[in-house]
Amino acid sequence: MNGQMKNYKNYKESLNRMQEPTVPKAKIDMRGAIKYAQEKGIPVEELSRDEKNRFIQYL
Repeated sequence: MNGQMKNYKNYKESLNRMQEPTVPKAKIDMRGAIKYAQEKGIPVEELSRDEKNRFIQYL
């Protein structure tokens, strides 16, 4: 067995041990965020993190 095969076996084993990614459940009020950004006269991307978090509700 050469080194490349050993690396492949280690890689396959690490995939088996790896956990599934978890995505938090959340509701995002995009309409509200867009309206808020328009009132400020800037695109949604330029809102601060705190401003964006106002429109995210974690479940």
